[in-house]
Amino acid sequence: MSVDSSTPSRTLSRSGTATTARNNPISLRIYKAIGTSFDDPGSREALEIASSFYAPSSSGTSKGKALSDDELGKEENGEPGSEVVMRRTLRGQSAAMARKCLKRDIEGRMAGGSRRFLEAFGEVDQKLDVLREHMQEMQVRCDQVQAELDQANSGTKYLLERADGLRSQRASAQLRATIIGLFLSRFTLSESEHAALASREVAVGPELFRALDRVAVIRKDCRSLLGGEEGKMQAGLDIMALTSEQMESAYLKIHRWCLFEFRQFSKDAQLEVSPNLREAVRRLRDRPALLKEALSTLTSTRQSSLLQSFLDALTRGGPQGLPRPIELHAHDPQRYVGDMLAWVHQSTASEHEFLEGLFGVGGYGRMVGQERFFKKEQQNGNGHTTDETLLEGDEQEQLRSEEELVGDCLDKDLEGLARPLKMRIQQTIKSQEGIIMAYKIANLVQFYLVTMRKTIGVDAMLSKSLQEIYQGAQASFFETLDAQGRSLLRFLHPPDATLTPPLALRDSTQILRELIGVYDTSLVDPEERANDASFKLLCEKAVEPAVEMCEKMADMRKNNGGEWERDIFLINCLSYLQRALEDFDFTEEQWTLLDKKIGGFVESMTFEHHGRLLDQCGLGPIMKAIRTRPADTPLSRLPATASKPLTTALTTFSSFLSNIDPSTHPTLDRLTSRTLATRIHKTALRRISEAYGEICERVLDEKEGYEFRETLLRRGRAEVEVALGVVGEDEEEE
Repeated sequence: MSVDSSTPSRTLSRSGTATTARNNPISLRIYKAIGTSFDDPGSREALEIASSFYAPSSSGTSKGKALSDDELGKEENGEPGSEVVMRRTLRGQSAAMARKCLKRDIEGRMAGGSRRFLEAFGEVDQKLDVLREHMQEMQVRCDQVQAELDQANSGTKYLLERADGLRSQRASAQLRATIIGLFLSRFTLSESEHAALASREVAVGPELFRALDRVAVIRKDCRSLLGGEEGKMQAGLDIMALTSEQMESAYLKIHRWCLFEFRQFSKDAQLEVSPNLREAVRRLRDRPALLKEALSTLTSTRQSSLLQSFLDALTRGGPQGLPRPIELHAHDPQRYVGDMLAWVHQSTASEHEFLEGLFGVGGYGRMVGQERFFKKEQQNGNGHTTDETLLEGDEQEQLRSEEELVGDCLDKDLEGLARPLKMRIQQTIKSQEGIIMAYKIANLVQFYLVTMRKTIGVDAMLSKSLQEIYQGAQASFFETLDAQGRSLLRFLHPPDATLTPPLALRDSTQILRELIGVYDTSLVDPEERANDASFKLLCEKAVEPAVEMCEKMADMRKNNGGEWERDIFLINCLSYLQRALEDFDFTEEQWTLLDKKIGGFVESMTFEHHGRLLDQCGLGPIMKAIRTRPADTPLSRLPATASKPLTTALTTFSSFLSNIDPSTHPTLDRLTSRTLATRIHKTALRRISEAYGEICERVLDEKEGYEFRETLLRRGRAEVEVALGVVGEDEEEE
């Protein structure tokens, strides 16, 4: 009972205690402090600063003792040591004291800091007063210095003005002296340049050419003076007159030196052109009269030298007798003429090279005898040669002018060789009786004629002389060829029984073969052979008389042996003549003409041979009846093609098939060409096969009225073709 009665009372006491705790200010403050969040940075910083005021001291005096009133007063006044005094560590009192005195402590700290600032600024104010005194003293001194400077400037003003005037006069004088120096250096020559242009002591060389270029530049610059004021125009006229005299003096000096140098080229061993001579000749092109006179001296000297060298080569030979004199080989006409022409060609090449070097045209890459093309070599930025490009208009004109000079001089240099060369070659040609040698000489002259035309031109004296020599050689050759053709027609006789080509034809054909061989091995350009009129004329004059001779001899045989032997003889002769032409492309035209003639005779023989075989095999009367029967008349009603005569004819044809040789026939044995004989025989057999095929078609035709048609034909068309050897062949291919 006592236990149960006490339990409610305890419960009531606990609930009352809880209510009292919630209304207690301390509990409220504790709850508020516990519930407050100090994550705000400002709040945390303020708490840290406040806690630093009251941090526990490390000294022993702070343990268990409270601050005295004096210490508390020092703390309030912010005196030194107040930080130590402010650290209250008495347990149970320091927190309450700190809350009570927090405002006073903060105000005291602020008052102490302000006092220290005032003390520091007091010292600064003192120093600024001292600095102001020094600045005032410096201002006084500067005023004294400025006064002295003003007094000095007023004293030296006249001297400065005079010095400025003198400086301006000196600058003007220096400018005029510079202008005069530049004018003299631009429009006058130096002493060394004067000496290079006119003095005999200075040789012709780069110094003279540079001085001459300098004069040309001065004359070009003087054009600006001639269009100005009167004084400048007079100065320009005076300079132009002076430089004109200097240029004429320089050109006369170059001309005299070139005359002296050209007279030294009297021997072939001295044909070396120096750079100075080449440049001197180039300079003289501005004075055509002086250049013409100098080149006249050069050409006369070289003409005499070449003529003497040619005569020495003919009679004396080379140095120490090697090579031997050309006239030692006069007994060999081809070598004699070839050696003379080769010497002239070699001398022409050397002379051409010498003149190109003299006129400076050898750098364009054109060889002797090569077609003219206007190209030059360019260089890139590294100095390496690049691809060739076409020359422009002015450069082309300059190159043409240079090549014309080379051609004119070369023509005059070689002019003296024309007469002795022409005389000796013509004498050699006239002394020849053999047609082969005459043709060899003519071909040799033709080759050198073409070469010399490319080198020195068509209008050159030496080219004209070679043209006359070639025409004479051609005329002499064709006269001999005509004489040979007339001799073939002079003594005609019937062909022998073998019907082979006559001896005269074989001889003339052998000569033709040798002439073609000479032409084939000649140095004529292969591209020009197809259109060579002289060779076409040669073939005509060599072939036509031989063909005419064979035809006349065949006509003599025709009167005795008939058309068959005439055709065989002509085919043998023309085939023999054709074989001489078949190995060369440039004889195709003449070969074709002969082939057409042979084809006509072969067709005639084929027709006659077919007629003979047709009569021999027994089909002749039947084919004749088929060709000549009246219209609308069956073959079975004709006497020649009735069943019985037809059977007899086909029996004869079967016997013919058993005995015939498909490859040859005795009547064709006299043909020298086995190919043509086989061709004629095969064609005739094919026509026999075709005739038999036509007869088979007629017999099997019901309109012809034959009874037992299949029994009349003993052999089929395919069997006949096999027997005659014409299976699978085509007449057009044959």
